Amino acid sequence: MLRELSINDFTKVLGEGKPTPGGGAAAALSASLAAALTSMVFNLTIDKKVSKDYPESVVHAMKEARERTDAFREKYLKLMQEDASAFDELMDAFSMAKTTDEEKSLRKEAIDHSKVKVLEIPKELVQESFAMYDALKIATEFGNKNAISDAGVAAILIHSAIEGAALNVFINLAGSEVNDENIRMKEETDDIVEKSKNLKEDIVAVVIDKIYGRQ
Repeated sequence: MLRELSINDFTKVLGEGKPTPGGGAAAALSASLAAALTSMVFNLTIDKKVSKDYPESVVHAMKEARERTDAFREKYLKLMQEDASAFDELMDAFSMAKTTDEEKSLRKEAIDHSKVKVLEIPKELVQESFAMYDALKIATEFGNKNAISDAGVAAILIHSAIEGAALNVFINLAGSEVNDENIRMKEETDDIVEKSKNLKEDIVAVVIDKIYGRQ
């Protein structure tokens, strides 16, 4: 399991000349790091002196957001493993025997099935990563100012994850037939990447203003 590797071992495996883990797994790890950083900001704020004057509604919103970021961290790690496993399955499908008509049919069926998974996982990562922005905005607005730079790093990492996963969507779409569903998927992914870019820039701008006391 990739998630059980140490950071040192994971980066070594990532750098080896093997198809997996690759960019998809790295993007998922980036998302998980973003979620962990956001949880850290909440943990340095909730039940601390800095939040003593916050209304109960704000504290409640932060606690709910923290639960979501903790769940996101686990979700992204799950997708990290699924991304690598799906591509391994596709490679196994391509290596299946293709001598007889029956073997060719079974091989094609396995390839088609694996291609769907290889495309769906980065698509899910794009969507699930974008969903974390709501919690990140709460952390940026109300989080401990001594940890506000960590919210900025989280925004950069979550956008990086979205862009990375989007590239995996695009490369898989490039090898698929052109149809309405795939065109729509490309357009929807483009839209999320653009929205993420704007949100990331907004959050980083707020973080910088808070660092320099302009907010």
